[in-house]
Amino acid sequence: IDWLLAGYNVTLRDRAIAIVGRGRLVGAPLAKLWLGGDLKVTTYDESTIDLRSELRAADVIVTATGVPGLVTSDMISPGKVIVDAGTASEGAEIVGDVAADVRERQDITITPERGGVGPLTIAALFDSVIAAARKTIDPALL
Repeated sequence: IDWLLAGYNVTLRDRAIAIVGRGRLVGAPLAKLWLGGDLKVTTYDESTIDLRSELRAADVIVTATGVPGLVTSDMISPGKVIVDAGTASEGAEIVGDVAADVRERQDITITPERGGVGPLTIAALFDSVIAAARKTIDPALL
């Protein structure tokens, strides 16, 4: 997600960041990483009472719940940055946490529906595997 945001020239410093979902694969580790970097991060889950108001106040929103269409257009203020890292199956189709009506908007920045977080996650995994293999061959490489 950091690589993806860097590709869009999105900076996180001094911005209100909302992470929707506290799962062990995306939400929790991302919150830990960004909080460790002294960023302003708040996480939300199914116990959040008014998710709409919370998301409208955030500058950057990362969704990682696996709940299809959870985040709708009325939850997003203009000018926001949205990273849809959630995936779920809906029938025979893989969908994200962000509803289709959000993707139609021209006043926000949003990750691609296809070719966004998933492929970069795979690239990051390969990068780690290659770095580990190099370290095994010659520890001075890292």
